[in-house]
Amino acid sequence: MLRRAVVIAFFLSLALSVVASPLKISLPPLMGAVPVALGVAWDMFGEEGVDVELVPLASQRDRLVAFQAGQIDAMVTGLSSALMLAAQMPDEVAIVSTAYYPIEEGVPHFALITQGYSGLEDLADLTTPDSGRTLRIAVPRQSDLEFVLDTLFRSQGLEPPVDAYIGQDDLLVNATWVLFGMVTAGVLPQPYVDYLLHYEYEGKPDLVVLSDFAGIPIPPSVIVFHRALLSARLEDVEAFYRGFSRAVKRLNSSPREELLDTGWDVAVELFFPGLAPENLEPEARARVKEALGAIHIPLFPEPSPVPRDIFAAVTAWAQSKGYFAGEVNYDRIMASIGP
Repeated sequence: MLRRAVVIAFFLSLALSVVASPLKISLPPLMGAVPVALGVAWDMFGEEGVDVELVPLASQRDRLVAFQAGQIDAMVTGLSSALMLAAQMPDEVAIVSTAYYPIEEGVPHFALITQGYSGLEDLADLTTPDSGRTLRIAVPRQSDLEFVLDTLFRSQGLEPPVDAYIGQDDLLVNATWVLFGMVTAGVLPQPYVDYLLHYEYEGKPDLVVLSDFAGIPIPPSVIVFHRALLSARLEDVEAFYRGFSRAVKRLNSSPREELLDTGWDVAVELFFPGLAPENLEPEARARVKEALGAIHIPLFPEPSPVPRDIFAAVTAWAQSKGYFAGEVNYDRIMASIGP
């Protein structure tokens, strides 16, 4: 009898540890990660009954590998990356919802930036270089940024100069390359655009926005879960989304000053690791603080299904680039936990 009681107690403790295990989520430096990061900082997920553990990983490649290996339960990522992952693991990947897409009119989310001394005046200059200049465009390969850049060129009847693309998924490095003229131009999302344009120092070159991608379809960042987890831990996933929605509501309703005082430093660390003003010398601290203060905090949308038209557009683009073969079916990859 005692032996049976011990065995039962063991399996009960095992079951409880599984139930109590946190949702392990990895975040990229994208706006879609902000509600998750601040939801953790504000304990909104815990208040909804789920423990969310943020798993820091150095790069997008590391996040994809960790997801494939089952080391994380979910991640925020660009739609392009999610589709390529789903093409490899169609029965294991579930795109549950959008995480972020721009909803404010007249507030650019992406920008193609060059230096004032580059002499570039329009997109055509990037496709017909003069003989004395080597073109280099900083853009992460196999990404939503590459999708919008290709689409921008083609919208003006130009062939994308893909040989000039330099693959780099560290957006802070890309921003640095643009700032110091190590590349001819670079495609950046917010908040890197605002930071780059407003970070001032002696000798800083004039920066020119060649395009703000007006009229170009912008893919949303998305939230991806392991499909098996949706049924095994549905209550936890539902609690995660309740916490996410609460974070969105607080982000959208709080005055800027309140956000800066109650957690925006968490978001700053997400985008600019190591650049928190308190970690810098006084002179650099003032410049960084001024640039961070100029960053626009956007309105965040509630999570929703990925629109079919942008899903189809990004899928067709990725297939045309040879980034994956075969079909990626919307109804097979998308998942919904709502009513």
